[in-house]
Amino acid sequence: MTIRVKELAAALALILTCVIPGVQAQGNIDFSKLEIQTVKISDGLYVLMGGAAQGNILVLTGSDGLFLVDSMYGQMHQKIMDALAKVSNQPIRFLVNTHLHGDHTGGNEAMAKLGAVLISHENMRKEMAAQTTNPPPAAALPVLTYTDSLTLHVNGEEIYLFHPAPAHTDGDSVIYLRHANVMHVGDVPSSLRYPNIGVNDGGSVDGMMAAARQVMKIANANTKIIPGHLGPVVGFNEINQQLNMFTAVRERVLTAIRAGKTEEQVVASKPTKDFDEGRMGGAITPDRFVSLVYTDLFRKEKEKKN
Repeated sequence: MTIRVKELAAALALILTCVIPGVQAQGNIDFSKLEIQTVKISDGLYVLMGGAAQGNILVLTGSDGLFLVDSMYGQMHQKIMDALAKVSNQPIRFLVNTHLHGDHTGGNEAMAKLGAVLISHENMRKEMAAQTTNPPPAAALPVLTYTDSLTLHVNGEEIYLFHPAPAHTDGDSVIYLRHANVMHVGDVPSSLRYPNIGVNDGGSVDGMMAAARQVMKIANANTKIIPGHLGPVVGFNEINQQLNMFTAVRERVLTAIRAGKTEEQVVASKPTKDFDEGRMGGAITPDRFVSLVYTDLFRKEKEKKN
């Protein structure tokens, strides 16, 4: 499916008029102390970083307007706008969400109020709309969704969106700028950290590994890969290291499950110990990561028996 910028903007212009109160603060984050770091990737391409707990924003500038990937938490909106003003005076035209979690979608409503067309995989929108605990405002929901893939032509760039098999969630999107050879992979394993696995959002250990392999098939050795957190740029080496980590930890946890070990026992055994060095900068601790792996694999083992 291919959509050109002017046609899409005209078709959706009347949809983006809803104004609803913003998203509440998340967890114990002190947003007043967080600052945006702007990293230039190449001419017209930037990454906005707000720290380990914020999803990285990819920014493509040009005469068509700004194209963004993800929106961080809503409390970061003004800081994001201030950072954007330093690289472009163009309006925000499109915003793609890599998945539904609030550190990547919390600013959606504010961006939509500015006229941004919100885009996501269809599963992501369905999951967001179905949330009963702290449901998002209607304006935060994507207005354009796709199934397998979608191509946008913005600012002279060919932007390819594709949906991997359920990985971090069941509504993930990976965004590839073909001409720039830059890819934003969201929370698919990439930068060296222990990634969150959305075990209650359709994500899985095997899916995370499969998505990382799919990224490596579509990208190439020279692709600049923007991770969902940290970074701002990684490559095949980091993805390979994460795949090796996943493979080893998966096998250790699965062996323990089949031996009748409880989650507490497996966590206490420290199955990630030899991988912890260099992976302590993210928001997910080793113990939390092991719990997520255990939860997913235990469910699957139970399903096999039933």
